[in-house]
Order: sequence, then structure tokens, then C-alpha cells
Amino acid sequence: MALNSRIHNAAGLARGGSMGRAFSVLIVDGTEAGADEAATGLASLGFSVHRAQSSEFSSISLDELGVDALVTYAALPESFQANRPVLTIGQRTPQNSPSLASPAHPIQIAARLRGLIRLDVLETVARLRAEDAHDAGAPPAPSLESHEDANVLYVGAPGPAFLRLQHALTDAGLTTIAAFTTFTAFDYMHEQAFDAVVLSTEPSPDMAHTVCSAMRRNTRLYHTPAILLTRGDAYSEADEAFARGASDILCNGSDPDELRRRVTALSAERRRRRRAKAVLEASRGTALLDHSSDLFAADFGLRHFQTLLGTAARKKQGLSLVALNAEAPTDAGDAETASALDQFAAMLRHCVRAEDLAVRLSGNQFYLVLPNTPIDQAELVSQRVCAIAECTAYEGRNPASPFRLSLTANVTAPLNTEKAELNLALAFKALSGSARQAIGA
Repeated sequence: MALNSRIHNAAGLARGGSMGRAFSVLIVDGTEAGADEAATGLASLGFSVHRAQSSEFSSISLDELGVDALVTYAALPESFQANRPVLTIGQRTPQNSPSLASPAHPIQIAARLRGLIRLDVLETVARLRAEDAHDAGAPPAPSLESHEDANVLYVGAPGPAFLRLQHALTDAGLTTIAAFTTFTAFDYMHEQAFDAVVLSTEPSPDMAHTVCSAMRRNTRLYHTPAILLTRGDAYSEADEAFARGASDILCNGSDPDELRRRVTALSAERRRRRRAKAVLEASRGTALLDHSSDLFAADFGLRHFQTLLGTAARKKQGLSLVALNAEAPTDAGDAETASALDQFAAMLRHCVRAEDLAVRLSGNQFYLVLPNTPIDQAELVSQRVCAIAECTAYEGRNPASPFRLSLTANVTAPLNTEKAELNLALAFKALSGSARQAIGA
């Protein structure tokens, strides 16, 4: 393809036969400035960056490039089929389409890209898992659609800015609830789920930045969009805000249509995430699970691993495999060891995301399949699981002598040319070799 000679891979990341890699994006230049800064910034943040001109849309094949997302500074032709998350900068987009105003900060672009890519993975895995569950004879129960209005939380002092926001969002069917102190805001956020949180930066931005940071440290609130509402178009604390986890910055004097469009796009992504998670939860039929732990049983695990493997190879996306082997001391007692392994297995499910596949292969062997996840991030998951095992004590045959499980882990990028069975065999074989990581006592 002629386009290839003109694409610049800013991170210089080579693709091999394995599936562990950084996120890859294509940036399409347009009339808006900022593409060069975005390319440099994203590359420095660990993205593999390709470049193209808007005149090349007709020759771009995202499947052939294997990119995870598209960032465009030009309007997309109506005929262009992305089949990937698309983030538009500085251009008008259809309702609920992801976009950012120009100029967009590279940290802000990176945060939106990571969120959009993970949402795309979540929705893809939800569809595939539901299909595999159906084929395995345990179709998911139909999820009940909620017909309640979407809701947005406003945090800040009462005033004209809140009234303008409330009026703009009411026309889009969004209910706006006001919290005039941070204490009230967190009470609301712990009592109910919001599709977005809008934070006023007046009279001081410190409160808004603190709430952003707290939301990003909370697993339940992590994916809730945090939008800063500022007095003017130029916000001098933008770098700090995006570093703290702000999703977008809006001027409180913006046109109502602009306010509505930007907030509804982010809130729609939040609702999509909830729907996908509901599908994943509904795809956990009893027949598919290990009854002692609620992890997926070996048969369904293998079926779904093969599906994820094929999808990752076809889309040229990353996939990481974590093989785990747990052992108890010989004097722990058979019943006590079995109980400890069941407890560890039940805990393991809560160490990973909803889209990750957690499987019990046998009594003491487990594995995790992490879709579109680079090896370095999979290593962090492995280390977290091992650290939990290291600090968890189980009651032994002698109640006065508790014991710990000894955990070995091996993180690999599965070979996209091999079947799931062989990848599992290779991963567990490596546990007894030099590549294993032994933690525990």
C-alpha cells in the first residue's frame, strides 16, 4: 500500500509474532494545528504513533496497520469505516461522538484514548463472551434496559454557571444534581452512580483538582468522567488538571449546544461501559464456572481463550497470558490446603477487570487472559496477585500455625500462530524453568 511509505512510527515499536505491545494510534493531520505536538506527546507517553494526511483517507486500512485508535484533526469522510475508536480534535462531530476542543493537551488526548480503547475492548469481549456462553449451552439472561434519565453531578458553589449547565443538559434528557460542598459530593457519589461529574473551578481550582484525584484513586469512580467548568476559555491550570485526571475542560460561558454535546458524549461512554459490564456479568452462567471459586471452569476457559486469541490476531491487538501455580506447605493439611486454594481462587477474580478472563485450570493451577494488554501492564497484575498471596495467611491443621500459599507466575505474550492449548502448555511449562517468578513462603 502506497500509504505505508509515508507513515511515521514515532515510537519505533516493532511487531513480531507475539501479542505484547503498547497501544498504537494513527494521527491524521488536518486544518487544525496540534498534530505534531500530539504525536510527540503521545510517543513520549508510551504510544506507538503513526502519521497520515487527510488526503490519504481513501488508502488507509486500519486493519492492515493494526492500530488501536484513530486521532483525526480533519473531518472524517462519511464513507470511511474506522472499526476502531475515533477521537476527533477541533471538528464538529455527530451527537455522542468522542471529540476534544483544539488545542488539546497530549495528556488529555492520551487519557481519552486509553479510555476509548479500553471501552472498545470491554464491548468487544462482552459480545464475544456472550456468544461463547451461548455456544457452550449457557446463554446469558437478557439484561434489563434502564429507562431512567442519565444523571450528572455538579460540584461547586451555586450560581449562574450551574443554572446554565442545568438548562443545557435538561434539553438532552440529563438530570443535574448539585452538591455545593465536596463532602456532599462524595456522599452523593457513594449513594448512586453518575454518568459524569462537573466540577466548578471557582473561586479556586484546588477543590476541583482534589476531587479529580480522589475519583481516579477510587476503583468504583475511576471511569466516571470528571469535567472542569472554568470562567474563561484559557485555563492556566490545564496541565495540572489533566495530570490529576480531568476528562475535559469547558468554559461556563460556552454555547449551550457545546456544553450539551461535550457532556453528553462523555456520559454516553459511561453508560456504554455499564451495559457492557452487565453483559459480562450475565455471561457467568453456573454451568460455565468452577463451583468452588466462581472462576471460569477449564472447558469454557479454553473455548473463550481461543476466541480471544483469534480476535487479537485478526485485529493485531495485544494479548497477555498470566499462568499461576499455587502450593501449600506439606504440613498444612489436605482439607486446609483445599480450603486455602478455594479462597485464593475466589479472591483472584476480584484482582482483574471485568473483561479479563480468569480460569481455574485445576485445583492449584490458574490463568488470566488480559485482552489488549501490554506485557508490562500484565506484569503489574501478576505482581499484585503475588503480593496478595504473600501477605495472606490461612488456617492450617494446627490453628496456632497459619500458612501462606507459595505462588509462581509466568507472564507471556501468546503466539498468535498457535492454538490456546499449546500456549497454555508452554506457559505452565515455563513455570518450572528459569522464567518463573517465585513468591511466597
